[in-house]
Amino acid sequence: MLSRNAQGLYWISRYLERAGHGCRLVQIQYRALQDRTVQELDRTWLRLYLSLGREPLGGRLGSNRDDDDFMFADAYTLTDDLTFEPNNADAIRNCIAAARENARQVRNVIGNEMWTSLNLLYLGMRDLGVEDIWTDRAGNFFVNTQDSIRGFFGIADNSMYRDNGWHFLQLGRFVERAQHMTALLDAQLEIFPSARRHVEPDWRSLLQIAFARGAYSRLNSLDFQPGAVIDFLVSDRLLSHSIRYALEHISNSLDVVSEQRPLAVEARRRAGRVAASLDYDWPNRDAGDDAATRATLGTIGSACRRLNQDIEASYFNYEIEDSPR
Repeated sequence: MLSRNAQGLYWISRYLERAGHGCRLVQIQYRALQDRTVQELDRTWLRLYLSLGREPLGGRLGSNRDDDDFMFADAYTLTDDLTFEPNNADAIRNCIAAARENARQVRNVIGNEMWTSLNLLYLGMRDLGVEDIWTDRAGNFFVNTQDSIRGFFGIADNSMYRDNGWHFLQLGRFVERAQHMTALLDAQLEIFPSARRHVEPDWRSLLQIAFARGAYSRLNSLDFQPGAVIDFLVSDRLLSHSIRYALEHISNSLDVVSEQRPLAVEARRRAGRVAASLDYDWPNRDAGDDAATRATLGTIGSACRRLNQDIEASYFNYEIEDSPR
């Protein structure tokens, strides 16, 4: 297929996955306003921003920890920064706008239902600001936005032909998922070291972000031990938001779209090497050694970023052979 079409599909998926992840982060934080202390909220906001590699617009993250009203106002400002801020390229609305623009440029390879779903999602939030959602429906806004994003992928699952276009959509989705899950787990261990006496909501909320609380509870009861939670989100092959699950889908899609260009071959090998390390090396790690665990997560995150670079160079920005120089 045309590289511009492949690139458009890849980035539609990446932007929507990024927006959905942002919705889950803010939604969990919004819920926590109801029953967490100011100190606890402060740490979870810091986890969120560290995982996104961002500081709030206008300065460092911080609050008056003795003033609950100040923290509530701070939450309002931070929610605006992550959802509607024009200068934050990764804000939820900006990601959805970018996905829609990519979809507009590849209308010839996506179905009308996919376009309509994404277009309605964008139009529904185009003119909103945080003041429009905060008072009585902020929680509903993030839930409904997530549902619309899942609806888009559901339409794609049920309507797209399983050719290269479908696999580039999958590649974008799971490359993004692997990257943000790696960053989130690293931030979790920085803010909530496993050796410190842990507070259950801090680890339960991590599972909620990954839609994994129910599955984890069935396998591990209600014992939210840090090491078990990290293992589950990194290496479980059946959990749709685990890093291992994402790598398997990346490998499967690369097998289909693979070309015999050096970077394309390297992309497939890179995904396979990281997946194999999770299968064979990860189980032997010392779960109590946060520094080693974070170093491994850093290696995985770096490999995923390189994987994106290889895909971009191999399939979208490659030099055409025999082109005039």
